[in-house]
This record gives sequence, C-alpha cells and structure tokens, in this order.
Amino acid sequence: MFYDFFRWVALILGQPFIRLLFKTKVYYEDKESQGKYIKGGALIVSNHFNLLDFVLTMFLVCPRKLCVVASEFAFRNPFMRFCMKFFGGIEANRITKDKSFVPKSVEQIKKGNLVQIFPEGRNSPDGKIHPFYKSYLAIPLDAKAPIVPIVTDGNYGIFKRARVIVGKKIDLWNYMDSDTYTREDFTRLNEIVFNKVIELREELEKHKETERTKKNK
Repeated sequence: MFYDFFRWVALILGQPFIRLLFKTKVYYEDKESQGKYIKGGALIVSNHFNLLDFVLTMFLVCPRKLCVVASEFAFRNPFMRFCMKFFGGIEANRITKDKSFVPKSVEQIKKGNLVQIFPEGRNSPDGKIHPFYKSYLAIPLDAKAPIVPIVTDGNYGIFKRARVIVGKKIDLWNYMDSDTYTREDFTRLNEIVFNKVIELREELEKHKETERTKKNK
C-alpha cells in the first residue's frame, strides 16, 4: 500500500513531463481484435534501448500496475533500490545468475498485474534487436499467462516523438504438446517470440515510412 501510494503520485505528477518527453504514437498489430488495453496478467516482452523503455511502457499501460525485471545495476544503492520497489522492480542478478526473478514475476502475473522484461539482457548499442536470453520463457509458462510483445523505436526526447507498436498476445502453451517443457522447447519458443518482435519492428518502420510520405505530400 505504501509503495502503491507513491507510485500513483509519481504517475499523476509525471504526466505532463511524460507527454513532453515521449509524445507517444501507438500502433496495434490488430486493434480491432486485441483492443487498446492489455487485460489480465501478462508478460510484456520488449526491445531495449535504456531505462526510458520501462517509463514509456509504464505510462502506456496506466492505470494497470507494471512491474519490471531489471538488472542488479538498478538496485545498486539504497535510493535506486527504493525507487525500484515502489515502481515494482524485480531484480535479475546477471552476476550470480539468480533465477528468483522467475517466481517473483509469476507471482505478480497471477495477481493480475503486468510484468515487463527485456530478453536482450542489455541496452542495444546500435538500435538493432539482439538475440534473446531464453530464461524469460519460464515466466509465462509457469504463470500460464500470455506474452504481449511491445516494440519501441527509442526515439525519446523533448523535440522527438516515440513510436510504439503493441503486438497480439502470444500463448506459448498453444505451441506445446505436453504439460512440461524442456530446453529444446525453450529454443523453439524463443525463436517464435523473437521472430514476432522482429516482425513488429518491421511493421513499425512501415508505419513510420507511411507517416513520412503523408507529411511530404
């Protein structure tokens, strides 16, 4: 309750700044069937530029609660740790390779919340989408919840405009033949999710090109 109160204060007070910083233009893979809002617990899988990816998504899904799986760097000092707590941060320590972020994420999703993870495991230095680490797949499989792919162009700044595309939900269990999963399943499922993210990135670029064409007419 304490952390939720401060989260709401930050969301309300931050609205003007966020509108100025992002000026977000949102596209949907199929808005007619998926709707504008993400319903129920789900894992949001996104490409990764920097910390602002999470900030953008947090305001995009508002008023839904969004937790984020972040590296140990975000929990390095007491102030950052406090901030991560009231914004729903879940630590994934890359040094110790601690997998406790999986059950913690599953718990949040089963409560009906949203969890965001960046499977690339690092910021993209060149804007390209790099290979995914596969451990994130245990979250939606254990939670029996869908993945929602969201791709951003990372165009953040006061004189810029960020563009985002929200993909349709992916239910991994639709691609499974049994109630258990193996490493081979992880490889196969990861390819499905990764290819969808690449596809959405290409679709986002098409939308941006259409915008430029209309603007130049």
